[in-house]
Amino acid sequence: MTNWNDLVSGEDLHNIAKDRQKDFETTFVLNDDISSKEKSGWAIQKLNKNGTAIMKRNKKTGDSFEDEVWMLFYKMGFTTLNSTRNFKVSYSKDQPGLTKQIDVIAVDDEVCLLIECKSSVNISKVATWKNELESINGYKGNLFNELKQKFGDKKYKYILATKNFIIGDQDRTRMKDFRIANFDHDAILYFNQLVNHLGKAAKYQLLSTLFTKEKIKEMDNRVPAIEGKMGGLTYYSFSIEPSKLLKLAYVLHRNKANHQMMPTYQRLIKKERLKAVRKYIDEGNYFPNSLIVSLDTGDRSLKFERSDLQVENSISKIGVLYLPQTYQSAYVIDGQHRLYGYSESKYADNNTVPVVAFLDLDKDSQLKMFMDINENQKAVPKSLRNTLNIDLKWNSEKLAERNMAIMLDIGQRLGEERKSALFGRIVTGENSVTRDRCITLEYIRDALSKTKFFNEYKNNTVVRHGTIALGNNDDTLKNIYPMLLEYFSIIQSQCKEEWDKGSDGCLTINNMIFALIRIFDDIFNLALERSKKTSTTNWQEVFILCSSHIDSLCSTLNNMDDSVKQKIKTSKGGSAKTVSWRELQVAVNQTDDTFVNSDLMNYIEENCVDYSQDVISHLHEARELLTVKLSTVFSESKWFENFFPENLQIDLMQRRVVKAFKKDVKSDDISFWDLMSFKDYIQLIDYANNWSTKLSNVINTNSEEDKITKIKFITFLGSLQKLENKVERKLKMSKSDFDNILAVLEILQK
Repeated sequence: MTNWNDLVSGEDLHNIAKDRQKDFETTFVLNDDISSKEKSGWAIQKLNKNGTAIMKRNKKTGDSFEDEVWMLFYKMGFTTLNSTRNFKVSYSKDQPGLTKQIDVIAVDDEVCLLIECKSSVNISKVATWKNELESINGYKGNLFNELKQKFGDKKYKYILATKNFIIGDQDRTRMKDFRIANFDHDAILYFNQLVNHLGKAAKYQLLSTLFTKEKIKEMDNRVPAIEGKMGGLTYYSFSIEPSKLLKLAYVLHRNKANHQMMPTYQRLIKKERLKAVRKYIDEGNYFPNSLIVSLDTGDRSLKFERSDLQVENSISKIGVLYLPQTYQSAYVIDGQHRLYGYSESKYADNNTVPVVAFLDLDKDSQLKMFMDINENQKAVPKSLRNTLNIDLKWNSEKLAERNMAIMLDIGQRLGEERKSALFGRIVTGENSVTRDRCITLEYIRDALSKTKFFNEYKNNTVVRHGTIALGNNDDTLKNIYPMLLEYFSIIQSQCKEEWDKGSDGCLTINNMIFALIRIFDDIFNLALERSKKTSTTNWQEVFILCSSHIDSLCSTLNNMDDSVKQKIKTSKGGSAKTVSWRELQVAVNQTDDTFVNSDLMNYIEENCVDYSQDVISHLHEARELLTVKLSTVFSESKWFENFFPENLQIDLMQRRVVKAFKKDVKSDDISFWDLMSFKDYIQLIDYANNWSTKLSNVINTNSEEDKITKIKFITFLGSLQKLENKVERKLKMSKSDFDNILAVLEILQK
């Protein structure tokens, strides 16, 4: 038998809510039983004088999740809910004893919802619900019939609420076929957030989600309207009571709960702004500007009865518009705060709001209109704009923009799908940055754009085919995304301690995620090279060849020097991404010398090998050769006074005095040539006619092909001066530095 006594409403609901919203449970025990209770996880809250105690413990995972769901529907204003966890409904007329326990039942004037809750402590792999779903489908009709005897003709829905379970595609199909709704924890969190902002008005969004395109009973859908044309589109302008429009309306918020719906572009309604709007309305004020909506007609012609009275020669027509009588049929493009401000207002039924309604706008048109409207109002946040660009650019005529869209989509999916190791770590939509959620879509996109995975375009033509790109974005996504899922899953499992630190560590932050994507591109290209391929349509066959390098990467991450970690974590500015990638590249190479390609070899040689000693030695050699060549030319009497610039003469004489004093020798014992820097040689060469009359023939050979001009030789000496400056600053010398001085030496040695 159905235990109807377990259903409560009115003041009793508030009393039960006080216990449901707590994260712990309490019990009374005799003092003698305290010890045994403590072994079961209970703790003393209060010792009473009468030999009893109040003890408490945290709720079990399942009970806590049930209460979270129960509280959601309570806050939405459902008037009847179950008081205990043992509410049972009979589903057999012949055998009343056959009952189904219902975790949460929520009833109001329009609907009756049955919610079954399933939760896990940790995120599980894809669960199989085939038997449970088939069982629910078998008896839910009888459950509804039983409930109809008490609650009458309402809308009934069975909901499977899940937490930390990944629902497989086959089970999603079964739920759709069996008309069973699934609310995962993202949906629960979204509606909780919505109810905290909207209050009981959040129920409209809930009903639109549950009963999409189902008819709203007893609704008068007629409104006086004007039919017009604008931008090649037909639109209707009308006024309607907010209470009616609220039932039809749906706001597509950018949130993990509805990220698969397209388009999803609106900012989440702000609580403080909504309160201000509601207060403004209740004080008798109004907003004269129109709400903008797109009416979903369901591929049926919207009925518009033209009035007999019309204005001659006018494009606009007057008449009566018959709105769709279904939930989720009016998508709010602009004006959500104004609309929801009327919820719970005394003017919801006796005021009207102006509306401009377009018909069946496709997702791109809705997005463009939203962006255009907001262009000169509150700026669309960058994170939300990135999200919107996925939809806007997905089928763009510009192929490079399609690339951008798929890269952003991959980043968004990595952050929003529970099966991803980066779930909850990437800032999408209007989510805020937290300790764990600190990776931006820009970094994901920029990293992917530097890989060879995708086609490269110039003038809308492919100039390089991607290593794993297919003919279109949808197919390419199916080939690349699961590969990245697997890659990050391996890193998460092998480097869990650092992975879980979020922004407190150095692994799940922007710079490192950028580097990890670039490193995987390096690994994937090495695997392709070993398999003697340039591309693949099957990521798995190449991924197998990546495993040893990925293991080396994980070993590197687990044993990385603190100095490298710090450099990656603190690098900022335009070079931060490249610095992070290069630092990780070198570190992996030091762990696994088979992780190498020509580009990396050049980088290591150029940046990681210190040529300082060789460069210093060659600088001395260059100075000696230069002195020999020039001193033989300037050997006549008064050569110093006649051929050296006056300022250089003064500088050299001052230096000679200082050096003589330090060495305690006579000034005449010190040669001016020993005091010369490469900068001084440049002055000497550039002075008056020294080059043409004295130096050109000494520097140049007889070969016209090898002839060095004055400007070119000064440039060579300038490069030596830069090297000398680096020596003074004790900076590391690169392969390029070494090559530069060798080139100059070759000239001086001729």
